[in-house]
Formats: sequence, structure tokens, C-alpha cells
Amino acid sequence: MRSVALLWLIWAVLLQVVHAQISSNGSNLICTPFGTCEPCPDDSLHEPFCQPFGNRCLVHCVPASQPTSTSTWTHVPTSPTSGTSPSVSPTPKTTQGETLGWESCGRIVETERADFYEFFACNLFLAILSITVVLARSKRLQAIQARQLAARIGLVRGNPGGWSSG
Repeated sequence: MRSVALLWLIWAVLLQVVHAQISSNGSNLICTPFGTCEPCPDDSLHEPFCQPFGNRCLVHCVPASQPTSTSTWTHVPTSPTSGTSPSVSPTPKTTQGETLGWESCGRIVETERADFYEFFACNLFLAILSITVVLARSKRLQAIQARQLAARIGLVRGNPGGWSSG
């Protein structure tokens, strides 16, 4: 029981150390994500912020000495014909010293869902094709085996017209 608790403690400490190493970027900047993940353009796929999934997200970075609430969001009402409530505009008011950058982000759910359905449809097509081929092959083999059995027991005659009276 003590060894299990000790292992959990070691595991928790290791996770905290790894998390601290990952979250520190060494530049004394505090970055906040802005917007959603988007696919990287082809000319940026080699960049570190496009790794490992080829997606990136816009971030706003400020020096750590500045307060963290640097962006003020502008609320803009939508058109009266749309019937929706006011929404947040996609452009924040940026403050002095703010730097825009990119960060790596996970997979894009819509793209992954579309890829999954494409994968599923291809597999379904291949499964139906394979079952059709197996059924046609087994029917053909059954017919060949039936002819061979008929020839062994003498049911097949040389007369092309069918059975002849003997």
C-alpha cells in the first residue's frame, strides 16, 4: 500500500515538473489564445507552431510585467434581420507592447469528423466489395465442385442435349 502511494506521489511530481517545463517559454511573455485553430498554410508547415498536427492558433502576448487583462473586447450588435443577440467582434483593441504570434494547437474537430466519415465510407465500400467477391467466388467454386462430383459418379453424359435413354 505504501509503495502504491509512493508511486502516485512520484508520478504527480514528475507531471508537475513536465508541465512547468512545457508552460515556460523562456521569453517572459504571457500569451493568451485568440480565435480558433486553423490549418497552417503549406509554406508554414515546417514551422514549430504548426507541429504536430499542422494547425495553428493566433495568440496575443504581452510582457510578464504588464497586467494580464490587456485586451478590451468590443461588443457590436448584429443586424436586426438576423434575429440573434449581440456578439463579440473578432477584433480586440490591442494595447501598447502587445505582440501577435502563433501557437500549436490540437486537431480541428470538423476536419477530423469529416476525415473519419470518409474513412468509414471507404471501409464500408471495401467491405461490401470484399463480401461480394467472396460470395461470387464461393458460388463459382460450389458449381465447379458439383460438376466434378457429377462427373465422378457418372451423372454427366456426353450428349449435349441432356439425358439420353440408354
